[in-house]
Amino acid sequence: MKARVDNLEKTYMQCISTGIIKEKSVDIELIKSLRTVAEKGLEFINSKSKGIPESSTDWTFVFREHYESLRGLIEAYLLFDGIKADNHQCKNAYLCFKHPELELDWDFLEIIRLKRNAINYMGQLLRYRDWKILKLKFELHINALKKEIEKKLI
Repeated sequence: MKARVDNLEKTYMQCISTGIIKEKSVDIELIKSLRTVAEKGLEFINSKSKGIPESSTDWTFVFREHYESLRGLIEAYLLFDGIKADNHQCKNAYLCFKHPELELDWDFLEIIRLKRNAINYMGQLLRYRDWKILKLKFELHINALKKEIEKKLI
């Protein structure tokens, strides 16, 4: 069964109206720290993933580390706006709704959020073929956010 992706604008409005998206003070040191953790997580998992057989379910953990790194970068970017949110969906909705210039893909962010939830809460495991479908978009989103965060830190 394929998960349904919610509408971006409706999700954003619901996150605002329920108070899930909140103001937070801008904290440059926290932004830098979140960026560093994301980058180190990616370095670690990329070095470990080279020997994983395609048939292995260890690709689940490659996916999860990329998801966590992307989530950390999203959190860091939101801090520039003085924003925090209580869940991943609302963080993604804020970012996509308020920053269309970043050209991030709402559907992709929702798909990987739902896939991460299936892994964490339902024990779903992934193989290389699953990871391969998502890898390029992960790289595009991570690189776009890293570049924008770097620009804002200068």
